[in-house]
Amino acid sequence: MTGLTFVLTEKALTQDQVFDLWEFGIAATIPTLTALLIARATKSRAAILLPIAYLTLFLPILGAAFGASGAEPLWLYGLLGLAGGLFWSTPFALWQLRARFIH
Repeated sequence: MTGLTFVLTEKALTQDQVFDLWEFGIAATIPTLTALLIARATKSRAAILLPIAYLTLFLPILGAAFGASGAEPLWLYGLLGLAGGLFWSTPFALWQLRARFIH
């Protein structure tokens, strides 16, 4: 969700082919909204989902979005977001698993 919503927001805001700082600020709030929506839907803790959403945004999505030619398919950003989310959520999942076995 983070990858798709960020890229869709970025495309909607850059219809004039210029990505201003205020437009980036709006697009940068998208991971917060996505994390809060997912936390509410799954009854998960937003404090865990927020760092995962922003780490996913910074490390596969922004690199691909700003280094891209603009002709990439939208599903590619969804796939990158999925891979980034799985990667960044693994330490949190392992920490939770460790906490369950210790107590």
